[in-house]
Amino acid sequence: MGWLEALPAIGIAALLLVVPGILASISFGFKGFAAVGLAPAFSMSFIAIASTVAPFIHVRWGALPLVGTALVGVLIVWGLSWAFKWPRPRLTWVLGSRGESRLAWLYPAALAAGLIGAIALLGRDLLIAFVSPNSFSQTFDNVFHLNAIRWIQETGSASSLDVGRMSGIPFYPAGWHALASLVQLASGAPIPVAVNAANLVIGAFVWPLSVLFLVRTVFGRNPLAVFSGALLSAAFAAFPLLLLDFGVLYPNYLGLALLPACTAQLLRAMRLGVGSGPLLREWMALGASAIGVAIAHPNAFMALLAFAFVLSAGVYARYLSRSFSGGLGTFRRTGWKHVLAATLGFAAFLVVTILAWKLVRPPADAAFWPPTQTFAQAVGEAVLGAPMRVLATWSVAIFILIGVYSLVRRRAAWSVLALFAAGVALYAVVSGWPAGSFRNYVTGVWYNDAFRLAALLPMVLIPVAVAGVLETARWWAGFASKFESSAQSAPASQRRPEPLTARGQSRAGFLLSAAGAALLGVVLVLAAQYGQVATERVNARGLYTLTPDSPLVDSDEMALIDRLDQIVPPDAEIAANPWTGTPLAYAFADRKTLQLHILTSGTPEMQEVENGLRDAASDAQVCRAIQDLRVSYVLDFGSKEVNGGSHAYPGLENLQNSPAVTLVAEQGHAKLFKVLPCHS
Repeated sequence: MGWLEALPAIGIAALLLVVPGILASISFGFKGFAAVGLAPAFSMSFIAIASTVAPFIHVRWGALPLVGTALVGVLIVWGLSWAFKWPRPRLTWVLGSRGESRLAWLYPAALAAGLIGAIALLGRDLLIAFVSPNSFSQTFDNVFHLNAIRWIQETGSASSLDVGRMSGIPFYPAGWHALASLVQLASGAPIPVAVNAANLVIGAFVWPLSVLFLVRTVFGRNPLAVFSGALLSAAFAAFPLLLLDFGVLYPNYLGLALLPACTAQLLRAMRLGVGSGPLLREWMALGASAIGVAIAHPNAFMALLAFAFVLSAGVYARYLSRSFSGGLGTFRRTGWKHVLAATLGFAAFLVVTILAWKLVRPPADAAFWPPTQTFAQAVGEAVLGAPMRVLATWSVAIFILIGVYSLVRRRAAWSVLALFAAGVALYAVVSGWPAGSFRNYVTGVWYNDAFRLAALLPMVLIPVAVAGVLETARWWAGFASKFESSAQSAPASQRRPEPLTARGQSRAGFLLSAAGAALLGVVLVLAAQYGQVATERVNARGLYTLTPDSPLVDSDEMALIDRLDQIVPPDAEIAANPWTGTPLAYAFADRKTLQLHILTSGTPEMQEVENGLRDAASDAQVCRAIQDLRVSYVLDFGSKEVNGGSHAYPGLENLQNSPAVTLVAEQGHAKLFKVLPCHS
């Protein structure tokens, strides 16, 4: 299958992530780019709620519960909007108004050019990494992800309260699985195609859209800001490519793609961003969008909580500073009640944050990842946008450093610096702080895994880099102004240093500004296609390529899996070593193995089979276990395990001379045995 044949699945994924959310945005009364920027987050919230509620009302997962949930949600929001008289969007936000500058067209043009460019760059990266629509990641976690989609198809439930039961856990954040399964159900595409279609839309469309909303919220309708911000979304290896290579961490991938938009909404709700509306509406919209992030993966929600805490601390400190600015006497006479209320509010949020930090985390034995370098090295990697020892893209790194200088010097957009500091600190602690209680407390939420926090960095680095671009543009505009002044012999008082948007700029000055913007575009496009991005693209592609030596399922094993539905009856159970990739028979051929995930806890009967099937002809206890579990076949992929592991399954090894089985199919080293009746 080629990518053209996968277009229906890609289109369905895009519609699922846009249409429900757009309806919610309109209901809230959002206008401008906010209506589009928040749409995927709202859509994911609808998907999360619908997939959780559907089993309780005995409705199978599909389009029906999503449509019903979206309609109910939109009606509720519309009713609140009417009750509180929130402003409604008008046509002028689309068409513009007569009183705007003659150069007002630059903003929508820059926005469109940047977004189209980002989609093209990121789409190219992902298409190269995915190899083909039918390819799948040859990594440990993908066994669960692919099988979960088949499990949803079979059981009709995509609830986070149910999907984990496939591997014996009570709760698993299944937002990504609900989305991917809906793409599969609606398009009829094979599971790998639906997965790649969903991930392509998330990485090449949702991510740059989300980043643009954050940049737009921080810098307003600045053409250069939105143009550079969009292209910068494709300039980091750490996201989206890293999480499609490492893990694979698809739920984190979805959560982090939505996180910039939710962070932008947090800034709007806290009155730290451009375009804020009625306070209650902004906070309600934040809550509505955060649901999808939390169900995509709690790691992303905890990052949002960390950002909220840092920003709240900054707002509280600034409020105290202003309250005391008139002296203690003035403060006592006019402001103590307000300050007390602010202090109590901040203290309450601090308590909530501490409690959430202690509760919303994996078991301690799952957060086993050690630090990998010194703290100073980790800080340097984070600041330069080159985590996990990738090569720095110096053109981007220079913009980041100039951006830090500009933000500190101008004392502007302190919220951007706060987010930047939080992201850098989290990565530096997980990657470079010595293992111990402090590191466990701060980054145990993310399994103490540096990869997960490395993927968070682009979100906090892009606004800083955009600030660097704008500062560089000011310097370039100064040069253009001097050039124009010398050409026209104009006095210095008539120089206009604002880039690209100044009225009355001469043709020479305008051409210089346009040349600067074009040069910037070339630099950012090159940064997005070479260096660390190109390296990570190749790394990811290697894990999506099916070869005779693939680490999870090789070409011989895949060929045998493709034949299973012709040999094995639908109700038969297959015994196998799950570490060799055999559970993917469920995702690809709809034939169940005893363990549908590598880490599934086996029952005593399963252990009987796995330890003694080879000798079942002479062991009555093993024979009973085989009969109780309806084990009819054994899938043998040899001893090569994913991640280079070695796990003993003595009852399933060396079956060639066992009287308990007979060989019925083989493909290279991959073999399928039929279990013979035993009457011990």
